[in-house]
Amino acid sequence: MVHLEMSEMQLYPHSFTINDLPNELLIYIFSMIDFESILAVVKVCVRWQQLCMAPCIWDNTRLIVCMKNYVRISDNIVPFVAKYLKNVKLQYFKLYSQVRASLISYCPNLTHLEISISQVDSCIFDDLGYWPNLKFLSFRNSLIVQNPEGPNGNFVYHLPFEKLKYLETLILSNFALTHSSLYSMLQCVNLVSINMEKMKNIPADFLESLVRTKQSSLQALHIYGDTLNDDIVFLISNCKHLQVLHIMTCKTLFDSSLQHLYKLQNLRSLKLRHGYFSTNALLAYFSKNKFQHLTYLSLSRCVHVTMDVAKAIKSSASNLKELSFYLCPFIIAPNFRRGELHKMFHIELLLD
Repeated sequence: MVHLEMSEMQLYPHSFTINDLPNELLIYIFSMIDFESILAVVKVCVRWQQLCMAPCIWDNTRLIVCMKNYVRISDNIVPFVAKYLKNVKLQYFKLYSQVRASLISYCPNLTHLEISISQVDSCIFDDLGYWPNLKFLSFRNSLIVQNPEGPNGNFVYHLPFEKLKYLETLILSNFALTHSSLYSMLQCVNLVSINMEKMKNIPADFLESLVRTKQSSLQALHIYGDTLNDDIVFLISNCKHLQVLHIMTCKTLFDSSLQHLYKLQNLRSLKLRHGYFSTNALLAYFSKNKFQHLTYLSLSRCVHVTMDVAKAIKSSASNLKELSFYLCPFIIAPNFRRGELHKMFHIELLLD
């Protein structure tokens, strides 16, 4: 028997490294990492720097700017990189003026702008005109400083919707828009997801116009609901592509509104908060319909929810993953069987 041994060099004559990958694979890898990692990658070698300039890398790359990193980020945003940047998020931020010049000068191609839990200057509304290709705009849980004040003591703002023709998703925070600004929103023909659930006193005639223009395209609607009426709910029920309907307060709605909502068969997320719908209407709504796509349901603060309503929900929404009965009176009743409810739903429950 002849025993043959091969050295490691013979078995592996060439050690494989990441640089042996073709450009297409490297570009794909770079497209999956975050912005700050890309800034490190461009410093590795000339080849990697050139590959990082491929526009497709920036389709999903998001720049997150917060108080801790804005100086370093601002120093690193250079024109040859930032011109490809499409997605920016300002988070826990108070100094918009510090990055304003960089964003306007170097980032003309933004399609996503998110301002989250931040304070920004009211000049942000003027600056939106620099990014006409915006598809996603969010002011979630944010405050605006240096505001114009309306005659009724409320702060009012004008968003240049007439310049945002490609806007698809809009998330507004707790502030009032001018009347002309609201109606200019109707010019956003591509708008399919609208979140205004923290904005009170929105004129009913505007809501009616908005829903009428969006009946063939609307996919998500979040509204406060204090000016809703039965006629507007009827129009909402005709939005055949609607998947998300969140109403923060249903105090102005009646049992007939639930009957209108029978038409919405594709809902994935439904919030009917603070409503006075009768127990019979709730039972009928959840007993006579099958909610095959529904994964989230909130009936928080609804006065007439009962254990029988919960049982009807269990039967009609088999794919439910989250359910809220927060501050519903029946859960604080002496005969409430919390254990039975938890046993009925093996999902996340919000009760108190």
